[in-house]
Amino acid sequence: MASAEPVAFPFHLLYRWLRPVLIVAALVAAVVVGLQIFVSLYTSSAWYASIGQHDVFVRRFRTQLVLVLIVGGASALALLLSGLLAYRCSIPAMTPAQGAWALRYRRYWHRRRRLLLVLAAVITFLVAGLGAAGHWQQWLAWRNAASFGRNDAQFHRDASYFVFTYPLERFGVNTAVNVMEIALVTALVVAILCGVLRRQGRHLPAGMVGLFSALFGLLYVVKAGAYWLDRFGLVTSHRGVVTAVSYTDTHAVLPAKLALLALALLAALVLFANAWLRRGWVLVLSVGGMIVAGIVAGGIYPAIVQQVSAKPNAQSAEQAPIARNIAATRWAFGLDGGASRTASLSSLQSTRPAGAVAAALQARILDPNQVPPTFTQLQQERSIYGFKSTLDVDHYPINGTDRAVVIGAREVTIGSLPSAQRTWANQHLVYTHGYGVVAAPLDTVDAQGEPAFVESDLPPRGVLGPYQPRIYFGQRSPAYSIVDGPGSTGRGRELDLPAVGGTGQQTTTTYRGGGGVPIGSLLRQFAYAWKFRDANILLSSQVGSGSRLLYVRDPRARVAAVAPWLTLDSDAYPVVAGGHVVWVVDGYTTSNNYPESQQQNFRTATTNTFTTNGALSPQSGQVNYIRNSVKATVDAYTGAVTLYAWDQAAQPDPILRTWERAFPGLVQPQSRIPAELLPHLRYPQDLFNVQRQVLTRYHVSQPGAFYNGSDFWKVPTDPTVPGHPLQPSYYTTYDDGSGPSYALTTSFTTLNRRNLAAYMSVDAQPGPDYGRITVLEAPVTNTAEGPGQIQNDIESDPQVAQQLTLLRGGGSKVVLGNLQSVPINGQLLYVEPIYERAAGGTSFPILRRVVVVYGHRIAYDATLSAALKAVFGSA
Repeated sequence: MASAEPVAFPFHLLYRWLRPVLIVAALVAAVVVGLQIFVSLYTSSAWYASIGQHDVFVRRFRTQLVLVLIVGGASALALLLSGLLAYRCSIPAMTPAQGAWALRYRRYWHRRRRLLLVLAAVITFLVAGLGAAGHWQQWLAWRNAASFGRNDAQFHRDASYFVFTYPLERFGVNTAVNVMEIALVTALVVAILCGVLRRQGRHLPAGMVGLFSALFGLLYVVKAGAYWLDRFGLVTSHRGVVTAVSYTDTHAVLPAKLALLALALLAALVLFANAWLRRGWVLVLSVGGMIVAGIVAGGIYPAIVQQVSAKPNAQSAEQAPIARNIAATRWAFGLDGGASRTASLSSLQSTRPAGAVAAALQARILDPNQVPPTFTQLQQERSIYGFKSTLDVDHYPINGTDRAVVIGAREVTIGSLPSAQRTWANQHLVYTHGYGVVAAPLDTVDAQGEPAFVESDLPPRGVLGPYQPRIYFGQRSPAYSIVDGPGSTGRGRELDLPAVGGTGQQTTTTYRGGGGVPIGSLLRQFAYAWKFRDANILLSSQVGSGSRLLYVRDPRARVAAVAPWLTLDSDAYPVVAGGHVVWVVDGYTTSNNYPESQQQNFRTATTNTFTTNGALSPQSGQVNYIRNSVKATVDAYTGAVTLYAWDQAAQPDPILRTWERAFPGLVQPQSRIPAELLPHLRYPQDLFNVQRQVLTRYHVSQPGAFYNGSDFWKVPTDPTVPGHPLQPSYYTTYDDGSGPSYALTTSFTTLNRRNLAAYMSVDAQPGPDYGRITVLEAPVTNTAEGPGQIQNDIESDPQVAQQLTLLRGGGSKVVLGNLQSVPINGQLLYVEPIYERAAGGTSFPILRRVVVVYGHRIAYDATLSAALKAVFGSA
């Protein structure tokens, strides 16, 4: 019995059915993508215009458009030309298709080749162009580069070349390599589709040999340029002990790169000649030879030199790179001789008795990482308000004395609304803003152990003076709110002050701050309804001609949108100055390409106790140059963003000057900082934390000692916090007899032990000594205890242990506050608050005891003054 013949699948019928569906789907996708692009550009333009920075948007968009056209166009053109040439070269060598399916797809390819190539070119244009648009900062930095006035030791080029020019050159070469690879892959795919590449049969057609020879020749010309640039990338090489041009880089990698450059040019010449000769073996030999040369010269030879010469003689071979690295690193991180001084801890002696100095210390017995629940419980007023999980530290004149305070903004918290009240109107029209700030001296509590507030309640009252209390722009603000701006005739619908007490009544208000984007037109409403995926913006009758939409409300996000070239400090802190609440954000100009400076992970260096609860989120990335060049402010009521230059050094920061050229008028001169705001600017913690991480190694100035590493330090872990993250740096106010000093401080321990190694502080108050770093080293023969050992002494002290046991009785929880240290007369004074927190979800920490440690004396009492008296006596 004969077997039945297989029935061919009706592909032609399936194609006829799918064709209209695919066309409609393509049209819908094109419309959706087009709308998304339009909405993104239109709303971005409107937002920048609303804050008076439309020029930033225009310059950025114009630069991105240029890059899209250049890179996307080059990639698409390479694909089209390569595909068409490959088809023409394949025609003489095409063989008859074998089989019905092969015949069908071959016919389809021949009929639709131009359309398919155009579609592929369009996709390539979009992918390559949009990818290139992300490099707009490199382009502008190159166009406006300012000189550093400092040359590298290897190539004797100004550092601006490595910071501004080299990254763009590297991008350009990589783009050219990608373009040539697109051309090669396209030619190969077309050859396969034309059937000229088969496992059996003839060799590669002569025309294709010529085409591939020409393309590979162009590729090797580009690779020659890449080998030339690779040499300059060695200034940030990690092959040696430190980030620098190492012994192996000098004696192996540099010669190898020059050899590969010469071989690449030679191979290109041979391949260009072979484009006419069309010899397959020449193509294979040239390409294969370059691959082998790259492996040998680029990998094997440097590895042999590293293992045979560099490693066995590293202590002597790496002396020069280490010396260059130390000098470059200390300057790049602001730790050179002009910015810091080193002394012995024992040499720090005051003319006043230690007890008198300690009495003037404003020790932080209110830990800003522990007392937010206390602020919330006592000053939340209504559940719609809240404070961030780590409060801020500032200082204000109170009763004629400059006092350090813990301060927090009372912000609206939509997430705390009961589910029944989470209507669209409540979330976006009613609960639009927070109200007021709350502050308490960080060295004082009341008789109950609670903060002694100097600014509190609703409406706000206290010593900070009259100010606009409404906070429309903050760290906990809703994603967006719709308010009735100028021109609105409706009654206020925004909740302003909630009802306080049984007889109180809530009040409403209408926003008059001038911030936000006007959305009175249907086009604006449609655009933002699309942007936020919320049709209520378009459909709600409460959105009218005078309505304004507030979004991008987090202070750091607003600054990042205006100046994306800045690396921002993780903490934005509120300041009451000039009748307004303004958020201050420190901006850093950074680079990862400063020659021979050690690279640091910014997030790792700035992660500590204050970041573990999620309140602070440091930016990620590697840096080997950093300056606090910008102080930015965001008005909590109007949302206005202002950038001020902050050049404290003798030489203005070249990166800041570069961006000032790129965006003229964006950064205001330092002289325009309001006088009321200036005292509240401070040395930022993230910068200080990066610098202290660098100093754990770079306090060692001798290359030999640096190589041995025996004198390295480490940042101690926080012994008061479970999990022991790194101990944070602390703002401290104290008076050693020469006047009040506002400083940022930290301690170091020895590398392999927990003993104290050094104490570091920086003058954090704007003035002639601002930014001056002081490192007090513990004597080598001294066995001064570090924070971990001090904490062990505290908890093992019989009196303290007994009292802690009593506090823990009845289910209460003991919460340890920050362990702060301050140098007094050659020793460190340690102060640690101890809080009690009752069982239950609504409990909050209350200060119960203060521990003071000085030398071998430990005191444990109900107040700071009593504990200090117990240690120092009546003096």
